[in-house]
Amino acid sequence: MLVTTENIYALNASGQLLRWDVNTLTRTFISDTTEKYLSIAKDRKNKIYLGTANGKIFTLNEDDHSTQLHLELKKALRISDLYFNSEDELFLIVPNAVYDPIHNKAWANFKHTYNPFVMKPTLWAFLKRSSNYFLMPDHSFLDSQDRIWMTSSFGEFGGSIQIFDTQKRKKCSANIDSLNLGLLFPKSVFEDQNQNIYITSGLQHFYKHGQIFCIQNDAAKMVYDSDDFRDTADKFPFGGGIFVGPGAFNSVDNKMYFATTDGFYRASIPNKGRITTPELLFKPELLWGQEPLAIGVSMSVKRLDFTSDNRLVFLTDYNGIGIFDGTALHMIE
Repeated sequence: MLVTTENIYALNASGQLLRWDVNTLTRTFISDTTEKYLSIAKDRKNKIYLGTANGKIFTLNEDDHSTQLHLELKKALRISDLYFNSEDELFLIVPNAVYDPIHNKAWANFKHTYNPFVMKPTLWAFLKRSSNYFLMPDHSFLDSQDRIWMTSSFGEFGGSIQIFDTQKRKKCSANIDSLNLGLLFPKSVFEDQNQNIYITSGLQHFYKHGQIFCIQNDAAKMVYDSDDFRDTADKFPFGGGIFVGPGAFNSVDNKMYFATTDGFYRASIPNKGRITTPELLFKPELLWGQEPLAIGVSMSVKRLDFTSDNRLVFLTDYNGIGIFDGTALHMIE
């Protein structure tokens, strides 16, 4: 999903590009299936780019919806994400690497300190656990310091973080103090006005988990724990938590917003300690799928953003896109 001043763009499971007018919320365009688009982004000049399943990058003319081939990779790689750093340099996330298509440079073999699954064959065909590899991310985010944060979830088995600096063109350590990757279930990464990074973490596995961590100077502190708001009358000792999904920072009111299985919340970022008074904004009825690596539902909400006039926009798995204006919720498909 991509929100611009005038439009909301989204890619569906068939790889089609859809566009809605941000004011009327009417759909104004849907592409055919000639190309299967997997990723969408805009550069620093607000030009929109589309990455495909077969290694092509197109630019979009917003006036007539036409596309023009910008670049075709030497191999027909799936372009899962594309980012433009502050110098307008293009970086892609493709299978098994972060890739600079202009200079034909790829970075793989990221160092992992937590590895529950990945195995590599040895000379004698035996498998051994490896700590150097690239893991295709579930979520990624480019921060104001031109670092790409890439997170993955292993369901009940925890999660992974990979970081790449697009300015220095090097892999960064993701060994963050006080962050237990075996108990991290990443759902999003976002940043506040002070360049602090936040990771939302959530899972439903027998019971619901939900935390939000703030990353400062390579150290993490928990700023939200759903167990703080557990129903103390619940006789089940591990019940009553909230499954936390993606979050976003709103620069207008300087608050964080985050989706949960109990609805959408807004909260001021605490100077110290944890969030104590999150505000429930609304609770939509959404369809939920099955989590493949846990006993419970998968997070239905995939991404949060804001329009230029400060409406909350969220992308879901099965219900389309929601727009909340502070009073009413509108769903578009």
